[in-house]
Amino acid sequence: MSNTAMFPGVKAGETFTVAGIEFFRFGEKDGKVAVTPVQPLFRSYIGDCADLKQSDILRRLNEEFLPKIEVAVGAENVCTFKTDLMTLDGLKTYGEIESKICLPTLRFYQENVELYDRHKANAWWWLGTAWSAEPHYESALFLCVSPSGRVSNGYYGLGRGGRPILIFESSIFESSEK
Repeated sequence: MSNTAMFPGVKAGETFTVAGIEFFRFGEKDGKVAVTPVQPLFRSYIGDCADLKQSDILRRLNEEFLPKIEVAVGAENVCTFKTDLMTLDGLKTYGEIESKICLPTLRFYQENVELYDRHKANAWWWLGTAWSAEPHYESALFLCVSPSGRVSNGYYGLGRGGRPILIFESSIFESSEK
């Protein structure tokens, strides 16, 4: 891929299209920009356990969705990042995940709720935060967000939307003429 900006002038909260999917971007941090689809990509189950690292939805995101984005913007422009999988009640049972694509956590949603409110989804979608874990509670619940923006819980066997976070190099948003 060339060093030319693919999305020059797109600012935080604004939308752009990659591989036929409309995204909106968050603010820049350390030369990186988080992005997420405006609408959930597909309906999917979390899987059969509360560990997001072993989930069906994360597998689908990595196998079906990430390759299309990497082809469109260049794999070198999609950054690997860490996501803390702390449960809602503060347990660190599930550790963290390092990946190029992941569901947003409750903390990320809270920090960016104003931007999410500007781009409400038309369906329920999953957060990557589990309700709890052993020894507190053998939970089959994950957090999810309603079309109105309300955070709730949902059994991980329910089909909810996937609205993942990706981190892009900020250079793809910058004009080469500064």
